[in-house]
Formats: sequence, C-alpha cells, structure tokens
Amino acid sequence: MKELNKDIYKKFDAAYEKDKTNQVIEGAISNLGLKEASKNRRVINQHKFIFNEEVDHKNITDQKKTGRCWMFAALNMARPKIMADLKLEEFEFSQSYLYFYDNMEKSNVFLEKIIKTKDLDVNSREVVRALSFGTDDGGYFEHFKVLIEKYGIVPKNVMGESFHTGDSGEMFSQIQEVLKKYAMDIRRAKGPEEIQDLKEACLAKVYTILVKCIGKPVDSFDFEYVDKDKIYHLDKDLTPKTFYEKYLGDFYQPMIRLINDPRSRHPYGRVYTSPDIKNLEEGEGLKGLNVPMEVMKEALIKSLKDKKTAWFACDVGKMSDRKAGILDEALYNYEDTLVSLGDYSKADRIDSRQSAATHAMNITGVHLKDGKPDFWKVENSWGNKNGKKGIFSMADTWFEDYTYELIVDKKYVDPSYLKGLDLEPIAYDPYDAFSSIFSREK
Repeated sequence: MKELNKDIYKKFDAAYEKDKTNQVIEGAISNLGLKEASKNRRVINQHKFIFNEEVDHKNITDQKKTGRCWMFAALNMARPKIMADLKLEEFEFSQSYLYFYDNMEKSNVFLEKIIKTKDLDVNSREVVRALSFGTDDGGYFEHFKVLIEKYGIVPKNVMGESFHTGDSGEMFSQIQEVLKKYAMDIRRAKGPEEIQDLKEACLAKVYTILVKCIGKPVDSFDFEYVDKDKIYHLDKDLTPKTFYEKYLGDFYQPMIRLINDPRSRHPYGRVYTSPDIKNLEEGEGLKGLNVPMEVMKEALIKSLKDKKTAWFACDVGKMSDRKAGILDEALYNYEDTLVSLGDYSKADRIDSRQSAATHAMNITGVHLKDGKPDFWKVENSWGNKNGKKGIFSMADTWFEDYTYELIVDKKYVDPSYLKGLDLEPIAYDPYDAFSSIFSREK
C-alpha cells in the first residue's frame, strides 16, 4: 500500500468504533487535554520529595527564558563548597559573565568553520553543518570547564543579569544576522588577509551587540560578603581568574563525563569523542566514557554520600510535569488513553532522533530503599515556582530511560571502567545522533 485511500480509513474507523472506551477517552481529552486526561495520580502520590541522602544547596537559581541550563547546573555544583568554606547562608555565581565570553567564543568557532569550508559547495553537508552551528544558549559541561579555565569566574553581585540574559531570543536573532552575512562575505573573499579582516570586523560587531545586551565583563573587583556569624569580609583587587583559583581551586579538575550510549555498536568501557562540538576554537570538543546505567548510578550515590552534587543531562520534556516537578516514565497513561506502542528501546530512541539530551540539572540527593535508589532529588534552574520550591523528584526508572550524561568525580567510578581512559578514543561520526548539536530546553 503506497497511497492512503477511503477503504483503509473505513478499516481504521471500524476498529476504533468497536472499542467503546475510545469515545469516553476522546471526550476526556477534548475537555482536559491529552496530558491531564492521561495523568496517573497514583504515580504522583509516590513522589514524596523525601530523600535520605542529600546535599544542602540553599537558594534556587533561575535561567528564565534562556537555554543556559548547562552553565547554571555547572555553577550550582560549586555553590555548596563556597557556602561551606565561607560560612554563607546563600551564594550565586555570575552566569552573565561566562555567557558573554561563551558567545564571543562560539562566534569565533562559527567563523573558523566557515573559513575551513569556504571553497566547498554551499549545499554540501559540511557547509550546511558549519552554517547550522552559529551561536546560541546551548552547551555542555566541557564548554563550561574550558570557559572558566580561560576567563575565570565572578560572584553574581559583581556582574548581574540584564533583560537579554533572561530572554535571549531577539539578541541571538540579531547576532545570527551578522554572522551569516559575514559568512557569505568570507566565502567570496579572495585571500587570507581579506578573510581575517572580515572575521575581525564581524567579531567587533558581535562584541558590540553582546556588550549592549549583556553588559561589559569585569576585569577586576572587590569581593565583599557577610557570613553566617554576621562578620563582614573584604577581599580586594581580584581578577576573575584569581577569584576562581583562590575560592574554587581544582574543584572541577577531577570531574569526568560519563555517557550512557546503549547502542550495541558502541561498547561500554570506551571513550567517545565529538571533537567539533566545541565553544572555543582551542577546545577539544566532547569526550565521554561510555558506561552502563548501573555504573553511572553507583558513582552518583558515592558522590552524594560524600556530599558532592552531580551535573546531568537528560531529555526533560519526556514523561514530565514541569509544574509539579515530577519526572517519571509512568506519569502519563498514554498506553491506555492513546495507543499501545510496544517495546521502544533507549537505543532506538537515540537512533531515530526521538530522544536526546535537552536539559542539564544537578542531582543533589537520593532516596535509597534497601540500598537501591528509587527516587532522586534534582535541583533545577527554572526558579522556585516549579516543582517543590524549585526541587524536582525523579524516578529511578526515568533516570535510566532519559539520562544521557553525568559529570562526577572520577574517584567514584568503577576502576574497571576507568581503564577505558587509557585506550584510544573513538570519534563519533559527525552525523551520529550522539554527535549532534542538541537543542537545549528553555
């Protein structure tokens, strides 16, 4: 059957009308909407938001209408340390400071991709991929790490938020207009000198837009704070690099990126790379050790028991309730209210591009039952009006199905898998699903 015809529609309709519950469900969906009509209240009641291993992290952050989750989650990893070290009730790092440099660097990477492919046909896969990079909110933990190593970090009260750090759409629209215009000019350029002149002119315009929309990054500042004992402290004449080195030191150095790629052609215990998914031209791109979910969970539990949170990337839009703050694969009864899908493996969801890492958050606790996790405590960066004052509850089964990356200190990882770090890394095909530039949830 190549074409749809009336007979096939009659066949479908007869089958639909034969099951009388379809009409009842149809009415419920029409009145309440698909999600509400399918919501499983019994599953919601299982999420008590009680965890017997957790890390205190205080105030909830808010990325607003941007996709800076990867940056917020990475900065939030270090907040418990600095609050404990300095005896602070609350603390937040500046996201806008790194945001500025991230987008300057991404603009540079974009232009370098255009230069490298300038002599290829404009419709070639390589040029299309280069043009699709651009600059935007999205990123990964590796992007964060190379940024702080190059530019340092500052407290939020030194460089706060602006309108466009909280609502970035129009800013990026205008930056893309500039980048794409100069991309075409570079493709027509005759020699290296003209290319470099065009590149610098383009970056100057991007810089101007970012300063006007985000603000000018600070070069030096005084760090002032009042601790829990109401004692005032002043640390004068710091740079972002000296602040980072003094107050965080090697905090992020031992972190390793674990990935869960269950596709049989990508065996566990090996490192996989995506070298062109980078935000700095001198960066190495993405590099992750592929491990089974059980290995990932064991490392995570050890980290939490040691009072260290963990960054993770997941497909947050699947089987989730943003307002209630619940992530559970049984949250909606779609198998009963819609159709029975049958087995659809995580591997197939990846290859079919039906599921990908869309959002990064922090795991800050776990509920263990007989030594095994059944619920995880998640610190989100969507403000305190979602979930339980910004906290989400994630079922362990959801974690298995929809988590793809975890950042954790490598000392918590099973040594037998760490041996894979000594083997030659395997590069993903640039068009593999795991090597795609995933969009980030806002």
